[in-house]
Amino acid sequence: MPRLILFELKKMLSRRVALVANVGVVVFLVAIMALNVTQNRTVDFAGEEFNGVEAIAYNRSEDEKHAGVVTPERAAEDIAAYQEMVFSRIDRDIVGEMTGSAVYDLIAQSFSPEEVDDLYNPYWSWLLRPWRISGEEPAQTAARVTPEMAADWYGAAAGLTQQALDDGQGGMWEYSEAERAYWTEMRASVPEPIEYGYSGGWGNVVDCAAFLVFPILAACVTLAPAFSFEYQSGADAVVLATRRGRSTLVAAKVVAALTYATAYFALCAAIVVGVSLAFYGAEGFGLSIQSMALTSPYPLTAGQAALATVGLMYAACLGFSCLTLALSSRTPSTLAVFLTDVALVVLTGLVPSAGVGALERVLALFPINFANFSVLFSALESYPLGPVVLDLIGTVLLVYAALVLVSTPVAVVSFRRRQVA
Repeated sequence: MPRLILFELKKMLSRRVALVANVGVVVFLVAIMALNVTQNRTVDFAGEEFNGVEAIAYNRSEDEKHAGVVTPERAAEDIAAYQEMVFSRIDRDIVGEMTGSAVYDLIAQSFSPEEVDDLYNPYWSWLLRPWRISGEEPAQTAARVTPEMAADWYGAAAGLTQQALDDGQGGMWEYSEAERAYWTEMRASVPEPIEYGYSGGWGNVVDCAAFLVFPILAACVTLAPAFSFEYQSGADAVVLATRRGRSTLVAAKVVAALTYATAYFALCAAIVVGVSLAFYGAEGFGLSIQSMALTSPYPLTAGQAALATVGLMYAACLGFSCLTLALSSRTPSTLAVFLTDVALVVLTGLVPSAGVGALERVLALFPINFANFSVLFSALESYPLGPVVLDLIGTVLLVYAALVLVSTPVAVVSFRRRQVA
């Protein structure tokens, strides 16, 4: 059996198209992750430009200025300090009547570049997020926040989930009572107090996880001829006539395919994760995911969110690998198998939901769509199955586990029952 598995691996990877696809994707990932670092660019309000690792260091320093545990008392004190700072030179009463751009210009005229830089630290937008209205400047939000509102910062933060449920994804989806209870309970399970800080490396892993669709496609290219090539070349007449052609050999093909898919995906994931942590830093693994997005109802850390995203992409890789084997066992056309994979893996990212909640939830199950922080952790994507409610993470795992469990036997049985002349 081990020799058969090695033989199938060698045969699988020795094809020119497979070799080009596998090497090409690895080179592409190395290049794109290098660009992810070198093309990083930030300009502070004094006009100084930072590029590459300097931009990463600047963003880290900005987050670290306000790092620490955000207790209710600290939240209220920080909001009061921000209000005192910004309204020491501009009128609190008039900013609400101005446009966001006009407020920005007023602040730029009233404060030095260094002070403006402090006033626009990402922490303030994050801290004032529970009351922010779309298009507002932080100063406009702060003008509406009273001491009583600031004292109930955690209550207001939890209310973001209720606002999202009421909004129903812009009217696209009406949450059932079971769904509302599910997300409310999920938000209530978030550990408090939240710790704010820098988790750029883990955030970058999530941001770049969508690039892992390319190793999924490379796996599909490699596995597409697994059975169909035997039909095209006429080798099936010889293989299936041998003593182990309908038993051990079929098992060896499946094991070789899954071994290859796992090893190749691990290599590609290591590039994405390794570059992110090497250049953006590995600190912040234990920071609450709410420090990245206050609207998220998940009781996860930044590191757990990153690993969960990569894990879901691996589940999709296994699912599509097994689907490719099943399709390959049913048709002699390798091209047809690959085009089906491309349509499901890539083209699903181009299909608009058109405001249809049910369609949007179906599209969210494909890797190019769910490999997105806001979709996966903030969009409140839920799938009610009677009294049972699954979130997007659970549904993705269920769907691709089912795909593996159904497609693998189909591939095995289809090849075994192949009739040859």
